[in-house]
Amino acid sequence: MICNQQTDLVPFFVHCINEAKKKGGLVYSSITFETSYCDPLAVLEQIHTSEKSIYYLEKPNDEFSVACGDPIEKGTFNGSQRFQEAKVWSKKFLRQIHTAGNNQVAGTGPTLFLNATFENDPSDEDLPALQIFLPHWQVLRKGGTHYVIINSKISSSSSPHTLTGDIFGTLQRFNELHDRGPIRQTFKKVNLDKPEESSNYEESVGQALQSIKNGKISKIVLARKLTYRTNQELAVFSIAHDLRNKFPDCFTFCMSTPDHGMFIGSTPEILSRVSGTCLETEAVAGTAPRGPSAGKDAHLGKTLLGRNKEVREHRLVIDSILRRLKSTGITEYKEGLPRLLRLANLQHVRTPLHATLPEGIHPFDALAALHPTPAMGGSPREQALPMVKELEGFSRGWYSGIAGWFDARGRGEFIVPIRCGKINPGSLTLYAGAGIVEGSIPSNEKAETDWKFKAMLEVITGRTTLPNE
Repeated sequence: MICNQQTDLVPFFVHCINEAKKKGGLVYSSITFETSYCDPLAVLEQIHTSEKSIYYLEKPNDEFSVACGDPIEKGTFNGSQRFQEAKVWSKKFLRQIHTAGNNQVAGTGPTLFLNATFENDPSDEDLPALQIFLPHWQVLRKGGTHYVIINSKISSSSSPHTLTGDIFGTLQRFNELHDRGPIRQTFKKVNLDKPEESSNYEESVGQALQSIKNGKISKIVLARKLTYRTNQELAVFSIAHDLRNKFPDCFTFCMSTPDHGMFIGSTPEILSRVSGTCLETEAVAGTAPRGPSAGKDAHLGKTLLGRNKEVREHRLVIDSILRRLKSTGITEYKEGLPRLLRLANLQHVRTPLHATLPEGIHPFDALAALHPTPAMGGSPREQALPMVKELEGFSRGWYSGIAGWFDARGRGEFIVPIRCGKINPGSLTLYAGAGIVEGSIPSNEKAETDWKFKAMLEVITGRTTLPNE
């Protein structure tokens, strides 16, 4: 069934209401409309208000962009079993959704969006360790096709004619957004003073190296948290627009919950991509700057691929990922060749991994096994993670956690939010980390985090150096 503005949805809603009466509870509908050109980020720019939850992901080089908002149903989970509990909840919930429209493209039809914190039990009481929600509206661009997906909550007393009117009213509002013309933007690059930092990073790296020397751990990832005071409003969606243009090989993201600021960044890290029984993941570890010339750039890249410290760090990540996949019963996999992931400001070593999901293994089983990878936490995980919290001195929250989506047909994509920050009224908080292994030098690791901070700071300030550098 292909839906458009002429489709008679009354019989569909009559069926949904009858199902609600049979079950004696709520059911849900998800209707997909193919539409004309739409830019999900531009949609958010025009409709977002601070009291509304929104979600935006875009990878320009994949010709993929999605935005959604206004959750109509949500599940929250805490503790070490959060992914297992979420798997049960989501499987049950998706069975309650009735669909209409063409759902052949990944991300159309009923699609659930999620955020998971780095920690199983974050210190912020308002931030659950894992939240999953079905949005009321969703706009999707994939290749040359564009979709609006509208989801509704239906009870036995709902009116099919009212539901139909609401659906087409919402669809018309989205179709008319781009006809209004752009919002007048007044965003200017801002000046930032010296930030507040809660700990001495080089001292923390030194303590971590001592634990590595003593054989307690083989690797640990330590992050920095910089907080800047701001005296002017930061135009979130203009920043996101600059990030997606500057880093087309990354996932640019914006995520918010009501009155809790905007989490924004552009990450090169994909935790997993799932389609049916196919699972893709990757190891990204090792960092070097870009060169000012082709020759210098190639020299830095070749050095990165061959330097013992980087090779050791990268191999630790690959071996740990494969070991964790095997622990869930995923034994069929193919390891690709290491190659350079070249971004606008940095280059990393990246190795793709492809695996087959056995029958009965849910994508959340893989997420539970993979998160956090040694590229975000450390190895062995059980020894490294408590040290991360102790040495960093702050709760990471959504930084280096998981963000992503999955649809009713078993397709989904999950990223690791890094190279990012949180924008609140009057403040800007940025995060960046580095992997510590045997041979790491504290000053070099701090310099690596400075390179990573610049991705956000250059977009916000227009400067190529850190404030007060």
